[in-house]
Amino acid sequence: MKIAVVDDENKWRKLVLDVLISYTSEADKIEVFCSGVEFLEKNAEYDIVLMDIDMPEMDGFETIINYKAKHSEIIIIILTTHLDCARKGYLVDAFRYVDKTKMKEELKEAFDKIKEIDRKNSCSLTGKNGNNTKNILVKDILYIETNRRSCIINTIDQYYECSEKINDLEMKLEEYGFFRCHKSFLINLSCVEYLDKEFVYFAEGKKAYISVRKYTETKKRYIATTKKFASM
Repeated sequence: MKIAVVDDENKWRKLVLDVLISYTSEADKIEVFCSGVEFLEKNAEYDIVLMDIDMPEMDGFETIINYKAKHSEIIIIILTTHLDCARKGYLVDAFRYVDKTKMKEELKEAFDKIKEIDRKNSCSLTGKNGNNTKNILVKDILYIETNRRSCIINTIDQYYECSEKINDLEMKLEEYGFFRCHKSFLINLSCVEYLDKEFVYFAEGKKAYISVRKYTETKKRYIATTKKFASM
């Protein structure tokens, strides 16, 4: 990972670096900036930016808005002693607001969550479409359905044959937010748009059956998943 720390006060920069050492490896690269202006002038691409808000010349919010104009996928962690500014988070889509006085505990939680997201985003299954074999990222799978002794993996624009059995996939994918709503269907809860008592609906009109006995639990897990993503 490439990480940038932007803060105008030396004591906070030093504290952040001390804490980051505990959560990063030698392969990670950390760069430190004393101002938003200096950070923007570097014009480099980072995976994570830890940004102070209260800085001279250009505050953290303005700095982030300028940076995200070119680097929209960046993970932003706000560093502040004034948590009342968190209400302005919609301006920059911050991943976390970290209280500088609780730096160690709150940064640990943030980095643990980032690692969890990275792990989930990199998990894949192998599938075939005609003569083409592809590794399909789990996060791109809408649902999986049984097909005799194998399975069909359905994505937004394609489907793939998978040699694994649905019972095995159910166990493998449970930690990634999949739920077996029917004996023949395993769904990615984070991709569900809505459901009724008969079907689970996805983008592009795709749908999967819900069994009567699984409807209540499917609805419960769908609501829990929606709340989880809203709080991330």
